[in-house]
Amino acid sequence: MLCRVLTRSRSPGIGNGLTYDCGDFELKEGSHVSIPLRKEIVEGVVFEVMKQRKDQDFDIKNVEAVLAESPLLNSTQLKTLEWISNYYCCSLRQALRVWLPTPSWKKLKPKKEPYFKLIDPTIPKRGVNQQMIVEYLRDKDWVPLSQIKDEINVSGSSLKKLAEKGRLAMEEREETYDHIKPEINEPKLTNAQNEAYKKIKKSDKPSLLFGITSSGKTEIYAQMISDAVHSGKQAILLVPEILLTEHCIHRFDELLGLKHIAVVHSRLTIAQRRRAWTKIHNGGISLVIGSRSALFAPVPNLGLVIIDEEHEWTYKNEQSPRYHARETAVKLCEFAGAKLVLGTATPSLESWARAKSGEYNFVKLTERYQDQPLPSVRIIDLADSNFGKLYPFTPPLLDAISDRIKKHEQSVLFINRRGVSSALMCLDCKRRIVSPESNLPFTVHKDYQGNPYLLDHTTGTRGEVPATCPSCSSVRLHAIGAGTQRIEEILNAEFPNARLLRADSDTLTHPEHMRLLLKKMRENQADILLGTQSVVKGLDLPNVTLAAVLVADVGLSLPHFRAGERIFQLLTQLTGRSGRAKTGEVIIQTFRPNAPEVKFAAEHKTEEFLDEELKLRIHARYPPATKIIRLVVREDPETKAKELRDKIRSESDLISHASPQLFGGGKTWQVLIRGVNPEKVLKQLDLKGVVVDVDPIECV
Repeated sequence: MLCRVLTRSRSPGIGNGLTYDCGDFELKEGSHVSIPLRKEIVEGVVFEVMKQRKDQDFDIKNVEAVLAESPLLNSTQLKTLEWISNYYCCSLRQALRVWLPTPSWKKLKPKKEPYFKLIDPTIPKRGVNQQMIVEYLRDKDWVPLSQIKDEINVSGSSLKKLAEKGRLAMEEREETYDHIKPEINEPKLTNAQNEAYKKIKKSDKPSLLFGITSSGKTEIYAQMISDAVHSGKQAILLVPEILLTEHCIHRFDELLGLKHIAVVHSRLTIAQRRRAWTKIHNGGISLVIGSRSALFAPVPNLGLVIIDEEHEWTYKNEQSPRYHARETAVKLCEFAGAKLVLGTATPSLESWARAKSGEYNFVKLTERYQDQPLPSVRIIDLADSNFGKLYPFTPPLLDAISDRIKKHEQSVLFINRRGVSSALMCLDCKRRIVSPESNLPFTVHKDYQGNPYLLDHTTGTRGEVPATCPSCSSVRLHAIGAGTQRIEEILNAEFPNARLLRADSDTLTHPEHMRLLLKKMRENQADILLGTQSVVKGLDLPNVTLAAVLVADVGLSLPHFRAGERIFQLLTQLTGRSGRAKTGEVIIQTFRPNAPEVKFAAEHKTEEFLDEELKLRIHARYPPATKIIRLVVREDPETKAKELRDKIRSESDLISHASPQLFGGGKTWQVLIRGVNPEKVLKQLDLKGVVVDVDPIECV
């Protein structure tokens, strides 16, 4: 028999595997083997076993050895790997990268450990440690070295001396991970939560759990996890950021106990990842929690996948394989026969469209836990505000922060750091200057002489900065910037006695930092939490009664068809941070108070916003009405990108644009292909040296 093996080598020419003869080995798909490659013996994973020998006009080498008794990947994982390769246009070897830790894979074997058993029960006349060992092992069967050390605090040398004297038997055994079902502290659901849980349980489709902020989605997750564990299966819970694992871990510790939980994310060391992989693979874990990479945890019997905050853009991987965790989870659960739950207070347009069409099971939670009212929302028009030197703080916001400090309550302030560039907006009619090509906002740039110009990063169209507004002829055109550089300085100057915490990429470099920050907030050791994306995502802080976004327009002004959706999600999620246990307030500062994203968020009208946004997407032929593929070109980028664009336009009815990437400095160009089946044109293109990004999140 023959087999196709994915080798440890990353050589692009053999990315889809090499054919070998199985020889005398009875190999299974997923087997860990060693094979000859050029002049070396390297590791590999069997991807396919071919029952019949095919006609070959070249010599086929034999598999050298089988390196592990059980396969590294099971059939579900191999099917998903193949789907990733096909759908995201990458090699099988690139897709394999997400499933296994860094080679060598030989290090994934369970470790060996000495075990000891008492033979001669006579108490030694000398040596306190040896006397303790004999007493401890009396009436016990084989006991591992680690357990003996933990319980009676003796050295390995004392044990080995007794073994040499014939008093103890010693043998080395591989570490085992016999799965013991945890004792589950069953969650107690409200009537509304119980109805939602029942609807999810009886459906075979992926379920979109659409619950307003603070409605108790986590308790439904806990009940679903409990069901999976009771049935002898394992569960995976994905959170959008590594830092948020610290936020949710304590809830599931209460449910299962930490020894039955593995936390998996990209910041684990190589050794930590190998240990976690080995324990999960061998059945020692009931629940895996982590960021998007945790989806590929090697659970042997997957019963449930939960994606919390399913709308988050961080579920898209930006390196090959460029998978999206949501789409990949759908196929993984399909192949495994597992349930998939997508939870959010602000569904993505893709999931919303599927729920409306019946492709997803649609489940709603419309009440806050314990009937806590939604916070009141105040919109402040920045165009009418006098800042002085305090931009972007308005007097009403400063007064509200001061009031919370006096009441010993807490405030959360959000800065949308993702808005690096500026957009040009009219302060009178509140319209942005948009590109006629893409109908997306122009970005304001400056040339090498400092002269401003407009650039559409989607199509590459350039324009001059107008003297007046094209819509109303006003001369009050204003470049909207992020305004984040002096925020902390202003707060320290205005509230010198306030205890201020920052939550951004500079201060939160490890999940432990988030745990300590949350601890300080819950113990009222801080008055103000100032931060970026992480402060709006699912944090449950009972003493927060004020949440504010400093400049909502930063997100609205991004030249991206998803800009409105994203800022609506951020604003709605922000409202969920305030008033979770006490009456709360939200302040939204904006130059565009009548923007639909702002108004719908302020009025808590999520479904209405999603329906209106879906109509716009269908009309403009953007996802989810169509599909987008992005081609990233770095070699002779402008010429190659324009050639690809022209060929696509000439050979298909697809919409295609070529433009420099926003942050590429002109050295990287992209070609966007948009339509119903854009993948159909890829086979006609010369894609050598071109990165293919299917369903891209970033298109600028």
